[in-house]
Amino acid sequence: MISILATVAFVRALALPAGFTVDTESAVPEIALGRDGTVAAIAKSTDRTYRVRALRWTHGATNPEVFVGLSVSTTPDALYDPNRTPSPGERVDAAGVSFAGDQLLVTASTNWGGAYSGTSYEVQRWGSYSAARWSRPQCVDSGDSKDQHAYGGDRDGHVALTIDRTGIGSFEVMQTPERYAPYAFVVRGSACRNLGRGVVQAARGQWAAGYRGYLDGKLAPDNLNTMIQKIVAARWSGRHLGELGAGDALAIDAAGVTVGADAMPGQAGCMSTNWFSSDHAGKTYCPAVPHAVAWDSAGRRIALAPAYPRSVAYAISDGGTVVGTLYDKKGRHFAFRWRAGRLQRLDDLPHAPGWRFESAFAVDDDGSIAGIGTLHGIATVFVWRSGREV
Repeated sequence: MISILATVAFVRALALPAGFTVDTESAVPEIALGRDGTVAAIAKSTDRTYRVRALRWTHGATNPEVFVGLSVSTTPDALYDPNRTPSPGERVDAAGVSFAGDQLLVTASTNWGGAYSGTSYEVQRWGSYSAARWSRPQCVDSGDSKDQHAYGGDRDGHVALTIDRTGIGSFEVMQTPERYAPYAFVVRGSACRNLGRGVVQAARGQWAAGYRGYLDGKLAPDNLNTMIQKIVAARWSGRHLGELGAGDALAIDAAGVTVGADAMPGQAGCMSTNWFSSDHAGKTYCPAVPHAVAWDSAGRRIALAPAYPRSVAYAISDGGTVVGTLYDKKGRHFAFRWRAGRLQRLDDLPHAPGWRFESAFAVDDDGSIAGIGTLHGIATVFVWRSGREV
C-alpha cells in the first residue's frame, strides 16, 4: 500500500465581533500582520450605523481587542486646535492599520471637521493597553496641512506617511486643486525623507510606493474627485520618483518589486457630477476596473491574474510571494497567492473543511498569509500557514 502525503495548511481563525466584517476589496489593505504574530484589522459594521473599528489579535489570541481612539486633534488649517473639545455626537473611528517595527499605528478618523472640511485623520499608536498620540518628527513640513495617514510600514520602523492638504474647505480645493495635492514622507524615528507630492502607501528600506492623482493634467488632492482623476502608480528609491503608468501601487519588497492594481481598488458605482468645475459638471463617471499587477525592478508590468475580470494585489513578501483578491466571472471573490509565475486560489489548496478564503491582505516572509474569509458561513479573519503534512 502506498501512502500519499498531502501538504495541508494550518489555518488560525480569528473571531470578529458580532455585526462586523472586513471588506474584501478596499483602497488600502484592511489587515496587517506583525512580526510577532499580532494581527490587526479594520472591521466595518454590517448594519446602517457605519461604525468602523480597529481590532487586534495578539499572538495566540482568538478574540480581538478593540481600539479606543483618542479624540482626533487634526482639523484643517485655521480650524486646527490640538486641545479642541470634542463636539456632541463626535465618533472616533479607524481608517487604516499598519505595523512599523514593533509599533502598531492606527489612522484614526472623526466625523467632525468644521463647516466644509469633512473627515479629519490622525495617526495614533496602539500600545499595550491604550491609544497614544504619534508625534510626527519636526522634519515633516507640509505647510498648513494637518491630516495624517499611515497605511504602510516595514520591520525596520519606516512609516509611509501621507499628509493631506485639504485647505479651509472643499470649495477652495475644487477651485485650485493643484494647491492641495498631498505630501508624501517616509519617517523613521526623528528622521524623515521628503518624497514630494503624492500618496505613499508602502515603505521598505530605501523604497516606497504609492500613487499620484492628476486632474486636468495637474496634481490633485487624494480626498476629492478621485473617481475622475488619472491615477498613476509611483515608486520612490530614496528621494527619486519614478512613475510606473496607470495604477495604484500598494506594496513593495526589499528589491523594489512593487504590486497593486492598474486602477484604484475599492471604488464601485458610477457618479454623476454637478458640483465640479465647468469641465466636469453634468457628466457621469464610472470607476475603472482594477486588475492585479506587479512592476519589476526595471518598471516592467506583469499581469498577475489575467484570466479574471477583477483583481487586486495587496502585499508582497521579500521572497516574492504576492497575495490579494480576485473575482471570477460570477462575481465571487477569492483570496489568491502568486509566486514564481503561478497563481493559486487558497480555496483550491488543501486545508481544513468549512473555510472560504475571500481576500488576502498581508503576507510574511515565512509564507504566512492574513486575510478575511468565512468559517462555516461566518465572517472570520484568518492566518494561513503552509506546510503541515497529514
